[in-house]
Amino acid sequence: MASTRVATLQDVADLCGVSRGTASRALTGTGRVSAETRSRVLEAARSLRYSTNSGARNLRRARAGSIGLWLPGGMNFMEYYMNFAVGVVESTNDRELTVSLIPADFPAAKAGGLHVDGFVMTDVIDGDELARAILGSGRPVVVSELVPPGMPQPTAIVAADHSTAMNGLLDRLRAGGATSIAVIRPPVTQMWVRIAADAASDWATDNHVPLTFVDLKGVPSAEELHRTIQELQATHPDVDSIVCLPEGLGVGILSTLRELGRSVPDDIQLVSYTDSPTLPIVQPPISALDLRAKDAGARAGELLISIIEGGERAGTPVETFELIYRERSSTSPARK
Repeated sequence: MASTRVATLQDVADLCGVSRGTASRALTGTGRVSAETRSRVLEAARSLRYSTNSGARNLRRARAGSIGLWLPGGMNFMEYYMNFAVGVVESTNDRELTVSLIPADFPAAKAGGLHVDGFVMTDVIDGDELARAILGSGRPVVVSELVPPGMPQPTAIVAADHSTAMNGLLDRLRAGGATSIAVIRPPVTQMWVRIAADAASDWATDNHVPLTFVDLKGVPSAEELHRTIQELQATHPDVDSIVCLPEGLGVGILSTLRELGRSVPDDIQLVSYTDSPTLPIVQPPISALDLRAKDAGARAGELLISIIEGGERAGTPVETFELIYRERSSTSPARK
């Protein structure tokens, strides 16, 4: 009868003629092991059908084997956050880690008891008590985008360069003939909104271009969005370009402008600050910024894992990355 005994790490080491410690380092990718030795150990593990016992290893290391993911409450349905979550999950590939989504209604007082090794957060909202508790939990926390003033600081930050992105976007509108620009802002107290809006204000002052902010009061219905754009046109008839910061409203603004008899981009140029699959397929396709949500999630996850495995870092390091502008037909060609 064939043996059903499960192969052990010692079996792998014996087959390769190396020590148990060397076999362990080769399989986990830690420590100094030559490429040739690592290859032999991996081949031996495959031939013996050996699999690591991540639960036992985590127990020895006093780890949970999981990282917590916090997303802003009420926004999980947005494509940006879904792609961000995918990036975080992909960062754990081959790491034998799970990702636990923290419910938005989880009691803040119990955040310290969550069985995770650290947290990834994105777009922290000012005053959110659960976010505050996670940031102050004493465990490693990597945040995507800056944390509002007054909130505990995270271990590290991964942030998009919103100032450069906004300046480039407005430069492009001006090159297409913009003389008066409106920026539509969402009603959230997140740092990316503040940074983008501040950059727009500074750009307008430096370039002597009139800039109007339109502040939404919530997620507008089609009728409410229609009224908002109609009021903008009535009170600021000189506006010939619109930048929409909230995700998902670009197509609605395009439809509303058509209903009001305005042509895009001949009468009004339109740019969405957040790209989505619908923007390239409407007519005209809407220019937008690719916020690289999946990349941001992967960067944040990888940074957290490196901190968990290598110890906390001094200070609060910030890693920045550039956003990508997708030029489409809702903006006019640059004038020579």
